Amino acid sequence: MYFYENLKHTLFDILKLMNQQKILTNKDFEKKKFNVETSSNSDFGDISTNIAMVYWKDSVFDLYEFAEIVKEKLLKKSDIEMVEIKNPGFINIFLKKSFIQNQLKLVQINKIKKVNNKKKINIEYVSANPTGLMHVGHARGAVLGDSLANLLKSVGHDVVKEYYVNDAGKQIEFLKDTILFHKNNKKKKYKDDFLKNLYPGEYLKNISENISADLLANENLKNSEELKKNAVNYILKDIKKDLKAIGVHHDIFVSEKEISTDMQVKKIISILKKKKLVYEGFQDKPKGIDKKNWIKKKQLLFKSKLLNDDSDRALIKPNGDLTYFMSDIIYHGKKIEKKYDILINIWGKDHSGYVARLENAIKSAFNEDFKLKVKLTALVNLIKDNKVLKMSKRQGTYITLRDVLKEVGKDALRFMMISRSSDKVLDFDFDLIKSRNKDNPVFYVQYAHARCCSINKIANQLFEEKITKKELDFSLLNLPEEISLIKLLCLFNKNIELAVESYEPNKLTNYLYELSKNFHSYWSLGTLNSDKRILVEKNIKLSSARLGLVNGVKKIISQGLKILDISAPSSM
Repeated sequence: MYFYENLKHTLFDILKLMNQQKILTNKDFEKKKFNVETSSNSDFGDISTNIAMVYWKDSVFDLYEFAEIVKEKLLKKSDIEMVEIKNPGFINIFLKKSFIQNQLKLVQINKIKKVNNKKKINIEYVSANPTGLMHVGHARGAVLGDSLANLLKSVGHDVVKEYYVNDAGKQIEFLKDTILFHKNNKKKKYKDDFLKNLYPGEYLKNISENISADLLANENLKNSEELKKNAVNYILKDIKKDLKAIGVHHDIFVSEKEISTDMQVKKIISILKKKKLVYEGFQDKPKGIDKKNWIKKKQLLFKSKLLNDDSDRALIKPNGDLTYFMSDIIYHGKKIEKKYDILINIWGKDHSGYVARLENAIKSAFNEDFKLKVKLTALVNLIKDNKVLKMSKRQGTYITLRDVLKEVGKDALRFMMISRSSDKVLDFDFDLIKSRNKDNPVFYVQYAHARCCSINKIANQLFEEKITKKELDFSLLNLPEEISLIKLLCLFNKNIELAVESYEPNKLTNYLYELSKNFHSYWSLGTLNSDKRILVEKNIKLSSARLGLVNGVKKIISQGLKILDISAPSSM
């Protein structure tokens, strides 16, 4: 058991003992939570806990008396060197160096800790409209969703990765109209403003050349639907190709058109009517529309105001088409029928105002016990030569995912897309990502793994087989940098746990960068002092112990990068 887990169990045992000794008067003390945090500053110990501040009011003692009792009981443990009480009541715990050194044995056989309560989880991500190639903004959601799915799987959850294909509605009509326009105007010149209701860009021009001629020649309804279907499938094939190139694979593709049947619509309306959540009425005038241009039309409305929304929302338009809101209720209803414990959606941040509305609607409509979590992704700024590249999907000038991938590669793209919290704007700097220094986080992490491999290769040349046959004596690892590295290695599983709990893969990338930075600093000690070299030719025992530490770093970086589907190169 790693040191922070060990201390948490020790502290909980102390609470149970205090309860038996009537020091704690609250019988439900187990329901309260106390923190056990690793200290970033060794002056404050290895572990800091707020246990006294949480529990002293449940005792007959004041805060500091209670803390002293905890301190006294902690000092009876053989692996604890010293305990300090600091304002306003924190308890700082210093572990014996021998205990920390021996923790490296656990690192060398590290297995990612599995959850006790396995969940069935559906994670829906990317779901880009099939009306053009994926751009770099889609890549952020794609990598976030895929990395999060990998994290959840790594701790034992049952995860289904889903793509919702928006193949119905007005945008698909525009797609059809755009393709027909290009097919019928090959040789004609036209002004950009003529295309204001069509999709811009060369990509759809090319598609119009590849769609079969008989579909384009015939204008009847059947062939119109066939044309839309063919266009969607053609674009979706390209989207899947781009996703595969960055290591993103979905288990299920769900068609909006296929699930939004008349029967499903009637089923949802019936459910909502029984709950008295819908009515025929007039929607409030949308903000930003002039009153003169606003025509009231009766339509089916959902009683969103009952659920703290500022307006009741339309489910079916006056012309009979479904709104996005209705389609989403149907879609989530389908997922709920499959008895998922948790539904995770990855959306762009521009949908932030929609999250509570949908969550309230589906929880009101369906009585099933489930959790909905929506992760929002902010914009990605592409930077080149210290300038932000201007993009406009409306003008057809956006930069595609495949263009970015061609320039930086899969590993850099995946790492950078989850290098910070998803709700923060991300600066994707091409020049930085191509650099080979510590400012480039993916290079720095991969180089740490490659350096570990290189040290092993040198060790085999220096010591041949001797170094692997020796019993590793980790008590020889006495440098402050070695102790810090061991403690940091022990926190890998904790960071996995935190990333899973918060649905934030960036906690893992940040950890891997911090570990790599510490390792590179440790390696550089030997350039200034030969006694601090990792491999000391005249001291096989010390070299073996240090190589054990190096291999601990190698193992943890390899495990972390594998979860993120990023390669761990043996040389660079």
